[in-house]
Amino acid sequence: MTEKRRGEEVRINRYLAMCGIASRRAADQMVIEGRVMVNGQVVIEPGLQIKMGKDEVIVDGQKYALPEERKVYILFNKPRNVITTSSDERDREMVLDYIKVKERVFPVGRLDRKTTGVLLFTNDGILANKLMHPSSNVKKEYLAVLDTAFPQSSLPLLTGGMRLKDTGEKVRPCQAKILDGGMQVWMSLHEGKNHQVRRMFWTLGFEVTRLERVTYAGLKTGDLRRGEWRYLNREEVRQLQELAGSS
Repeated sequence: MTEKRRGEEVRINRYLAMCGIASRRAADQMVIEGRVMVNGQVVIEPGLQIKMGKDEVIVDGQKYALPEERKVYILFNKPRNVITTSSDERDREMVLDYIKVKERVFPVGRLDRKTTGVLLFTNDGILANKLMHPSSNVKKEYLAVLDTAFPQSSLPLLTGGMRLKDTGEKVRPCQAKILDGGMQVWMSLHEGKNHQVRRMFWTLGFEVTRLERVTYAGLKTGDLRRGEWRYLNREEVRQLQELAGSS
């Protein structure tokens, strides 16, 4: 059962149908006949609402619960111009258009439409929330391509902690390395404010023309091409759980 479904209220007939006991119509009849107990009490109202995963449901003396949904962890190499949402009224291409699995997965955090690279998906809500919480200090590495060469003299301004020009927000110190004569800069951050890398360079007078997240929580795309995905292996999942403190 996903964390989102646990505690959700549904009609008793729908719950019995989801458990595979009977159709909704047949479940209504079972309730009317007094064959269903909720939290130790016989119920005779087909419209009764129950909380999934919290209320105890017994039919003909046997306890029933929804089957646990298999936890999945997916690494995706996000292409450019794909949005990280589950719906879009402008009918633009979305990340979930690429990932075809029976489980309902969601991205751990977001990458903006133009940013490419590592994006983690899962249906493990507890792990996802812990990874996204600021206290987790998950490391994220980026490769930024700039419109003009970034000088070595400006590196301390980039890495020493700054106030973003547009909002005045303070960002923490980070690591960075100048590559390709200053046209590319590698960065390592432990926070994830909205459009942070682009805003940091904009504050210093530079425009990011291309941005790739090359690492998230130690995960790299490796041989995955843009738009490809794979399941994490056990060791990778274990490392994420250790990082999030949820093993």
